Amino acid sequence: MAATKTRFRSLKITLIFPYVFLIVVLTTTIGLLSYWAGSNTVSKLSARLSLEMVERIGQAVDHHMYGSSAALESAFPLGLAAADDISSELDTIRTRFWTATTLHTDPNDYVYYGNLAGQSYGLKRLTPALAEIRIKTDPLEPRRYFYLEGIRGEEIYKSTENKIFDPRTRPWFSAKEPKSNRHMWTSVYVDFSDKDLVVTRARQVFSPSGNFTGVVATDVSLLKLNQFISELYVSENGVAFLVESNGELLAASRVPSVQTVADGSIQRMTADNSGDDLIKSTYQVVLPEITNNHHSTAGTLTFTDNFGEKINVAYKHITDDAGLDWIAVIAVPNSDMLIGVTQQVYMVVVLGVIAVIIAVLLGLVILIRFTRDITALSHAVLEQGQPELSNITLQRTDEIGVLARSMMAMRRDLFTDMLTGTANRAALELFTANLLQSDGHSLSPSFALLFIDLDNFKQLNDQYGHNKGDDALIEVAQRFEALMRPNDLLARIGGDEFVVVLTDNISITSAAHIKQRFEASLKKPLHCLLPDEEHHLTASVGVAIYPTDGRDLKSLIKAADMKMYEAKNDR
Repeated sequence: MAATKTRFRSLKITLIFPYVFLIVVLTTTIGLLSYWAGSNTVSKLSARLSLEMVERIGQAVDHHMYGSSAALESAFPLGLAAADDISSELDTIRTRFWTATTLHTDPNDYVYYGNLAGQSYGLKRLTPALAEIRIKTDPLEPRRYFYLEGIRGEEIYKSTENKIFDPRTRPWFSAKEPKSNRHMWTSVYVDFSDKDLVVTRARQVFSPSGNFTGVVATDVSLLKLNQFISELYVSENGVAFLVESNGELLAASRVPSVQTVADGSIQRMTADNSGDDLIKSTYQVVLPEITNNHHSTAGTLTFTDNFGEKINVAYKHITDDAGLDWIAVIAVPNSDMLIGVTQQVYMVVVLGVIAVIIAVLLGLVILIRFTRDITALSHAVLEQGQPELSNITLQRTDEIGVLARSMMAMRRDLFTDMLTGTANRAALELFTANLLQSDGHSLSPSFALLFIDLDNFKQLNDQYGHNKGDDALIEVAQRFEALMRPNDLLARIGGDEFVVVLTDNISITSAAHIKQRFEASLKKPLHCLLPDEEHHLTASVGVAIYPTDGRDLKSLIKAADMKMYEAKNDR
């Protein structure tokens, strides 16, 4: 009997593809929504972050500069009169200056005083316990340098300058207003020894008569402020810079604030000659904004540079009562902002793809197990081959498990003899149909068919009853099953008739030996009839060999049946 091949649409495809499609649609939608939301909010977020960054720069400037005021007031308290000749006040000046340089040593480590007489006194802290004093009491003599160990320590001579220092010619001395106690900042200048920018804070000092007599000052190095801004990361192409209103750079994140020219001298960099187009163009836009808007100290703006790039700017105008007039600026190209958004969306997409893969794999594990069982059931229903080949073992507790177990029970009932548990005629027919399949060019491998008929079984039924007769058939079947090889088949095809199919190219001689074993298995008394040990069953067995005795099941059974009767008649 030929097996029928039936093609049907896979349930796996039906279930998995809509599931995958839904996940892809959801992931794509989330990615697009993320990009849209990011694009709409990036300007606001960037403006806020840029404003926070310029505020940080403003706070850094305040923190860096505020100590200079306290240093001046400690060195020469407001209202304290100074003598026209400092010679008589050196001890008190030393004490005050030591205290002043203790308050905020970094960066206010140097405080000095000069008067109209040309005298000067300066104290520079070298370490917490050591200072250098620079004294000039005679206007016609150079300054002398002394070491001072502690506020009350002994002054140890160090050296004398070669040139005459006149404080009255210095910028900090002339940076004053008539009869004003207001602090004043000098212009930023280059300290040639350190190649660093320095600014000086100064205040006038008056005599007991109220007349101007001198100036007290302190230097503030901008080195650490420059380092802070130069290390400030804005974006890949963004820039942060601090600039004076006149355009001279104080610090920048991408360029130095000073440069050495061809003759070896050091000069300051400006926004225009910095070599950075973004700094130059941003300064040219920010300066008019601050000039025209006096009431605003901080803000944001956008402009398009010479290359057509949109630039987002945040600025802060930094001023104080001493005349500080600086501008802190953050400039970020719009493309940098979009790169950040694009990268975030790309990450969302990548994570979405990973989520899709994980979800699909997880779904496949579940669906494959589900569809595998359904497919197995489908093939079991359609398959017409040997029943053992369609045996399904499912441990599921759901509806599929119930269906599978019901299907297995149906197949078992279909191909099993209900009394003895052996195969029945239907199973025999399917089994031999598989054995008889060939490629059309040659015969199938040889096999043997044993037809077994129990002798005198009717008398056993009459003597002991049908129940004992059924028990006897069950016990006989069990004895026969014990003799079966793995690839052979035992089937009960009638009341007391059994058929055994011996496979694997078995020879007539081997079949005869196996026949004798089946006959010998009935010599012992049946347990179901005990204690009666007198009643024995015997069997008549006929053997047919394929293809010698027949080429189909019907002819083989007929040939074996005839030989079985010959054996029965010979008893």
